[in-house]
Amino acid sequence: MADAALPVIVLSDPDPLRRHETAELVQSWYRTSFRVLQVGGPAEVVRALDSLADRRVPVAAVLADEAPAPGDARHPGVRWLPLARHRDAAPAAADITPAPGSRTEDLRGALDDSLCTWNADARGELPTAEVRGSRFSPAAYAVRDFLGRSGVIFRWLPEQEARDAPVTVRLGDGTEMADPSISELAERLGLIRPAGQDHYDVAVIGGGPGGLSAAVYAAAEGMSVVVIEDDAPGGQAGTTSRIENYLGFPTGLTGGDLAQRALQQARRARVEWQPTRVASRVSPAEDGRHRIDFVKAGTDETASVTAAAVVVATGVDWNRLTAPGVDRLLNSGVYYGSCLSDAPSAAGEDVYMVGAGNSAGQAALYFARYARTVTLLVRGTDLGASMSDYLVRRIGRTPGLRVLLGTEVAECLGETTLTGLRLRERDGREQTVTAHCLYVLIGGHPSTDWLGGALALDDRGYVLTGSGAAGGDALPMETSVPGVFAVGDVRAGSVKRVGAAVGEGAAVAQCLVEYRRRHPALFPDARAVCGF
Repeated sequence: MADAALPVIVLSDPDPLRRHETAELVQSWYRTSFRVLQVGGPAEVVRALDSLADRRVPVAAVLADEAPAPGDARHPGVRWLPLARHRDAAPAAADITPAPGSRTEDLRGALDDSLCTWNADARGELPTAEVRGSRFSPAAYAVRDFLGRSGVIFRWLPEQEARDAPVTVRLGDGTEMADPSISELAERLGLIRPAGQDHYDVAVIGGGPGGLSAAVYAAAEGMSVVVIEDDAPGGQAGTTSRIENYLGFPTGLTGGDLAQRALQQARRARVEWQPTRVASRVSPAEDGRHRIDFVKAGTDETASVTAAAVVVATGVDWNRLTAPGVDRLLNSGVYYGSCLSDAPSAAGEDVYMVGAGNSAGQAALYFARYARTVTLLVRGTDLGASMSDYLVRRIGRTPGLRVLLGTEVAECLGETTLTGLRLRERDGREQTVTAHCLYVLIGGHPSTDWLGGALALDDRGYVLTGSGAAGGDALPMETSVPGVFAVGDVRAGSVKRVGAAVGEGAAVAQCLVEYRRRHPALFPDARAVCGF
């Protein structure tokens, strides 16, 4: 895919030197996702927009002192940002990380907000990468799932080849990658920025709603924060096709949109974001601090950081089906969670899903837009027992979407890709159906195996916190190890809702403030680094 196909940020400034320096700065921020087009005054902006419209090149934003003419039907989605208020941005072109309170930082924040909204509106229509491979290739599925949940707009081009055929990713700048690891892909796309230091006031392990919330609020209290995430932002919430009961969004938003907005907010607060880093151990370091070891996803490369305090926010992993054939066909017709970019590929097919929670309901509704039929398999006898009423009613009136109560998967059929399912009802009767895709969304179990017994857990594997973990002097969300806290779904007794995880992230920041007050020697360099 040629560079010209990238969405464009038009930059207008009559001063050529200043314009060039500002363009270099903006391009360094967004790398392979957007292309900066430099023009002169207002008249050149109009000509550039007309030319781009003729070539059907999408325009994501216009940085100019004068806004384009209102009501231009050829550019209805153009977002204009006034450049004059950020006029000192150009001299800082070599500084990729804006200083707090600077106009450069204001420009970055305004562009982040605008482009995040533009991306959400344009997703699925304006690709900045191409992915080629077999539809039933596990490697291709992993790449598509990661790109989709990372907010990268891409075009999926399935090819009729064997499932072990190589997956090829071609980036917007023309770079082609064959069978890239997730870490390599993230680095090439600019999703990872080099770590600024080896020691932090707070290390957050897990980039879901709870972890990102904890990071933002801790940074607001003047702490240096790093987030170590093993995949993409948002956790399980990031895979949800629609969140309709989140306060402040009356029409709802996708889990991916929420995750991207939270990540942008964390970055503006100068939180360091380290995705595709799989935490493997938390252990004591020197002087009461903690060491976090991690591995780069898809590689054998290891690294570590230290922190005065740690927040464990690793959430839950999907529960596994135990039926024969599931493991053999994993990511080759059988999937845990739901990759939203797969939905258009299901056109004309019969899709099956297992689950009775809100995530399963939202996924079924989303896939029903494309698939010939969607069948939701529920072991229980009452869908409303675990799913919100508004989803139950919507499923009931959606054509092509049916619910089979009291039904479970007895076997997945197929040698290299899924071809069918053997279903079993509660009374023992069985039937065999043709199926190309099975999505499993049956709740989760705590992601705590990696801790290796370092923290006290309850009998189900959730992290114990507060007085139940470390006695009467423990802070509310402190674990059995002083200075290590837990929030969100991984914490014993937590409410398994996105809003609750965000609230716990805010609450743990106050625990961190109190921990800093009790142990000031552990935070000698704490300072107001927040970018707000």
